[in-house]
Amino acid sequence: MKKIDLKIYLFLGIRDEKKKDRNSEKKDSVKRIEIIPFRLYPNYPFFKYLIRKNLLEAIKNANVDLEKSIFHTRGEMMAWHLGKILPVKYMMNILPDVRGASTEEIKQFSKLGLFKKALKIYNYDSAFKNLNKFSKISAVSYILKEHLANSYQISSTNIYITPSLAGKDFLFNQLQRTKYRNELNLSNNEILVVFYSGGIANWQNNDILKILAEKGLKVLNLSKKNIEHKNIINKFVSYSEMPSYLNAADVAIIWRENSIVNKVASPVKFSEYICCGLPVISNDSVDMIKEYIKKNSCGLVINSLDDIDIDSLNQLKQIDRKIISETGLSNFGIDKINDQYSQIYSAINE
Repeated sequence: MKKIDLKIYLFLGIRDEKKKDRNSEKKDSVKRIEIIPFRLYPNYPFFKYLIRKNLLEAIKNANVDLEKSIFHTRGEMMAWHLGKILPVKYMMNILPDVRGASTEEIKQFSKLGLFKKALKIYNYDSAFKNLNKFSKISAVSYILKEHLANSYQISSTNIYITPSLAGKDFLFNQLQRTKYRNELNLSNNEILVVFYSGGIANWQNNDILKILAEKGLKVLNLSKKNIEHKNIINKFVSYSEMPSYLNAADVAIIWRENSIVNKVASPVKFSEYICCGLPVISNDSVDMIKEYIKKNSCGLVINSLDDIDIDSLNQLKQIDRKIISETGLSNFGIDKINDQYSQIYSAINE
C-alpha cells in the first residue's frame, strides 16, 4: 500500500476553560499534532451521546479529511467514543494512548458512592473491551502492555510502549540549582529531599513526608496539601516553576501503594525527576521505576522508609546528575517520545 502524508489530531476535552491553555501547551510538545478542543462531560453512560455529538461537531468544524488523518486519543475512553461516531473503515486510524489501569483505579481508590462507581466502571469496561478493534495501541509501560493483552485479548504485537514524557524544561541546570537553593536558604552541605504530586489522592501517599521529616531530613513538599512541620518546606508551584525547584533538590521520593494501578504505571513525576538529574528513592510498587533504577544505577529501591538515612542520601548525592539527566532525556525527553510516536504513526500508515 502506498503511504500517504497523514495529519495527526489529538482531541482536548475541555470542562474547565482555565485549564485549556496549560493543557494545550503540554500537548503541543509533541510534534506534528494538531489539537481539536471540544466540550467534555462527566464520564457516565448517560453523557456518552453528548460527548460523541460534540466530538463529531469538533471534527466537522476542524475540516478534518478522514482519509488523511490519524486520531491520537489520550486514553481508552476517547478512542471508544471516536470508534462509535466514525465509519468503520477509519477505525484503523484511531490510536488509543492507554495511560493506566483505569477500571482498577476506580474500584480501588474512588470515593464515589456505589451507584456512581458502578456507572463509571461500566463505562471503562466498555472502553477497554473495545480496544481489540484497533490496529495499534500505545501503552505507557511493558507491564501495562501485558495487562492489556492478558485481560482484554489484545495481540501484544499491536501494543507499543511510550512512557510518560517530561516537558522540554525538565533538565539539569546548575545555575537554577544555585539560585533556588539560595532562595530556600540551603547550605551546600544540606540535603534536600523532594516530593510532589498533582493531587492528594490516596495512592500518592503525602503522609510519608512527616515520616521523613521526623528523621531530621529537610523535605521540599511540592504537593497541594500543606504539611506543618519544622523540616518541611511547603511550595506548591506552577508547572513552569517546577524544574527550578527540582534542580534545587538532591534526591526525589516516589512511594506508592502496592496495587495493579501503580504496578502498570509510568508516573510523569518520575520522568521529570530523572530528566532533572535527580536520584530517585522508591519502593517496588511501580515496575517501570524499579527496573529503570536498577538498570541505570540512579537511585534506590527499598522496602521500608526506615532504610533511608543520611549515609544513603550522601551516597546518592555523589551520582553525577548530568549523566542521570542525559540518560533520562534519552528515555523520557520530548525528542525521544516524538520518535516513538512517529514509529507508531508510520506503522498505522503502512
